[in-house]
Amino acid sequence: FVDDKTGAVDLVLDPTNPRVLYAGFWQVVRLPWGFESGGRGSALYKSTDGGDTWHKLTGEGLPSKGVWGRIGVAVSPANPSRVWAIIEAEDGGVFRSDDAGRTWRRINDDRRLRQRAWYYTHIYADPKNAESVYVLNVGFFRSLDGGKTFSTIAVPHGDNHDLWIAPEDPRRMINANDGGANVSLDGGASWSRQDNQPTAHFYHVITDDRFPYHVYGAQQDNSTVAIASRNRGAGLGATDFHEVGGCESGYIAPKPGDPSVVFAGCYGGFISRYDHRTGEVRNVTVYPDDPMGHGAEGMKYRFQWTFPIVASPHDPGVVYAAGNVLFRSTNEGQSWQAISPDLTRNDPGKLGPTGGPITRDNTSVEYYGTIFAFAESPLQKGLLWAGSDDGLVHVSRDGGASWANVTPKDLPEWSMVSQVDPSRHEAGTMFLAVNRYKHDDFRPFLYVTRDYGQSWTKITSGLPADAFVRVARQDPVRPDLLYAGTETGAFVSFDAGGRWEPLGMDLPGQTGDDAGATAGRLPVVPITDMVVHGQDLVVATQGRSFWILDDVSPLRQAAPAGQTRLYTPSPAVRFFAGGRGRPGLGQNPPSGAIIYYALAAAPKEGEEVTLELLDAGGAVLRRISSRPPAEAASPGDDDEDGPPRAPAKLPAKAGLNRFAWDLRLEEASRFPGLILWSGELRGPVVPPGRYQVRLTAAGQALTEPLEVRKDPRLSTTDADFAKQYDLLRKIRDKLTETHDAVARIRAVREQVNGAAARAKTTPAAAEVAAAAEALEKKLTAVEEALYQTRNRSSQDPLNFPIRLNNKLAALARAVGSADAAPTEQSYAVYDDLLGKIDAELATLARLVESDLARFNQLVRE
Repeated sequence: FVDDKTGAVDLVLDPTNPRVLYAGFWQVVRLPWGFESGGRGSALYKSTDGGDTWHKLTGEGLPSKGVWGRIGVAVSPANPSRVWAIIEAEDGGVFRSDDAGRTWRRINDDRRLRQRAWYYTHIYADPKNAESVYVLNVGFFRSLDGGKTFSTIAVPHGDNHDLWIAPEDPRRMINANDGGANVSLDGGASWSRQDNQPTAHFYHVITDDRFPYHVYGAQQDNSTVAIASRNRGAGLGATDFHEVGGCESGYIAPKPGDPSVVFAGCYGGFISRYDHRTGEVRNVTVYPDDPMGHGAEGMKYRFQWTFPIVASPHDPGVVYAAGNVLFRSTNEGQSWQAISPDLTRNDPGKLGPTGGPITRDNTSVEYYGTIFAFAESPLQKGLLWAGSDDGLVHVSRDGGASWANVTPKDLPEWSMVSQVDPSRHEAGTMFLAVNRYKHDDFRPFLYVTRDYGQSWTKITSGLPADAFVRVARQDPVRPDLLYAGTETGAFVSFDAGGRWEPLGMDLPGQTGDDAGATAGRLPVVPITDMVVHGQDLVVATQGRSFWILDDVSPLRQAAPAGQTRLYTPSPAVRFFAGGRGRPGLGQNPPSGAIIYYALAAAPKEGEEVTLELLDAGGAVLRRISSRPPAEAASPGDDDEDGPPRAPAKLPAKAGLNRFAWDLRLEEASRFPGLILWSGELRGPVVPPGRYQVRLTAAGQALTEPLEVRKDPRLSTTDADFAKQYDLLRKIRDKLTETHDAVARIRAVREQVNGAAARAKTTPAAAEVAAAAEALEKKLTAVEEALYQTRNRSSQDPLNFPIRLNNKLAALARAVGSADAAPTEQSYAVYDDLLGKIDAELATLARLVESDLARFNQLVRE
């Protein structure tokens, strides 16, 4: 019954009889890439035998003028004889049958319900009330009189496409729209927010050259976004992103060297220049002739919905924009110069208005015969590549003065060139991503040329047959390492495209998981674009927002499975997140150095795997073991909102492991029940410089270099870092000495009281008890000077003044609050606290040498 040019808009079942079905079929009238219907219209059909046979409903009251377009159908569960149809036609609207489709009447012709009919045309029946029916369109509409009149219900986002109503409780609804999904529990009076779901659809992604770098993209039916890749807080939230002009559909191009200036696009050929310093958004469109409602045949220049806008990698003053011809501006959009002829097939038969004979729809997303992909070689200035949405590839080697058609000979006609990626290693090499899903052809098409397009090699082995490709990128460090974004997720190749495999968090052929990591796995989701920024792979997705693979160094160093190996870690920057992460926030990458290592096998019982941080001379600064630590941290000893502590146990699974090292030395010692107020016990962060990492496993010791860098935005000198590191080490060591003293006092007290208890049955009981009491009183005086012994909960320090150890720990937090030399007053406080602590420790030493010795002698006697 259905041919390749027919589709069902709605297929609904009679809720009381599953063999009764209604279907609204439509005929594709016109699409830019060539489907024609010959003027046939759509129709409403009914089956009474479960779909084996169908008959057209042509009853009285249905539209009679011309052909029909899209159709939506709904059957009332409260009264199955009542059927609604919303029909696109010259005399269309909402129609209702109260006799199961035998007769009809139009009950509403409100244009709000059937505007942009191809995009909407959905109607839904209330499961309990035969008079209640919903229509979705730009707005969300409900009728309480069987469809005669409709009122608007406010929803968080426009462009409504789907609705689910709970069969047993019509107050529970889920609405799907261009902003995501919303849930109502009160019949639409209120809705859940959409920012609790990472569902943004980004068309493209690009990063800038600041630190931390920002990620840019335009999100469907929403704004453009520039968002930080990391921050110092608990996660990335609303304060970390802002709009940068443009609109939902366009490319974005931050200016190299000055990311405050951003060029962004929008449908209709719109280009804006945004300046973050002033917030000004200036229209610098190539040819500001608004095309809305016109077909492509009426345009001087044709610009696609998401047309390329690209900054030159060689000249920060140059930006390109692509319509059906390529434009270049050298003055930030003040003027544009066409530097190419029409680089498309320019087929007049595909440049008319889109839509159909009833309702047309021209927003420029349907414009055809445009340059859809463009890039300038990062190696060779003026080497330009362009690909069109109708299947042509051109190259210019002289800055646009001349162009050559280098389309792969085996590329099917009318394909869409989705992305071009010129190599960062060889000027003549370019990777080409093409797709044909608009032709119902979901096969992957990926090509590479190594001779400026004179010849092409198809590189799709290993990609699923239905995973069409939108983007492929070459790694800037390892030439044969490629990444691909497909309809079903990300893929990787280690042999320049000879073989592809899914890109998960594990190395190829190895088991294990992302041990010790904070990030999750990339879901199965369409990848629309990707970019490699330094050590990171950044991807844009269709419906799951931005994702970042924080460190691709294991991919660049991939080795055969089954080996024990320590991978050379990427340089670590002294930049640390300050919180523990919260739901609803974007995730920060792990702080410090990300250490990857592979184990041929998990350690056997009793075996230990260790990771050590060494200085340049080989001295051990920190050691982490796969064995659990002897003592767990005491509850309440860390600020809940403070920075997270590094894992105390080293992951040691067979296959790939990851450990995020916070670059700190061992922390100060603790004792049971320790409670601090705003104190820092963690060891100091090592200063910038050269270090080593050593992995010891199964009798092997593997060592790799590690570089620690400062935040490139800082002016802090090596001498400043050295001063801070020196003072923090001294504070850490004095805290350890202090806490060890408290622990010793408590151990001595326990033994003294034990001796006194045992002496109760002897003639010397009174003498021993008196000596024990005197000694305990002196020990307690020292302990209470060093630590507030009345603390029992985290808020107790607000009532019981903190003591010397807490003051010293608080000073550590102050000294380590920024990458800077300690203040002069910090030294003054340290000297003051040091003198007081040393005096108490000296008193403790005298008590041990004299009073404790006399007590021990008394007990022996």
